[in-house]
Amino acid sequence: MPTVVHPALIAAVPLLVGALLVVVRTSLADLRHAYREVEAVIRSVLRLPPAPGLVYAIRCPRCSQWVKPRRFDLRRMSCRACITTLGRGQGGGLCL
Repeated sequence: MPTVVHPALIAAVPLLVGALLVVVRTSLADLRHAYREVEAVIRSVLRLPPAPGLVYAIRCPRCSQWVKPRRFDLRRMSCRACITTLGRGQGGGLCL
């Protein structure tokens, strides 16, 4: 006798698995960034050179979000999201 699976369950299971993967991935990314910050502090205290490697993310000083280097403007020292929301020059007079 064949097993009948409810159609809502067929749609819900992949969504739940995807949500779980997103949560696990963000928590792992936060741990990786925290580890790199601690490593940078220890290297600074011990007067060692910076860790070799590539820069994978930069923390925006305005919104404190980790962004990819290509989405960060070094001249304005902010991410693209902050530039588009704050740099419009409307009302507040703030121009990045």
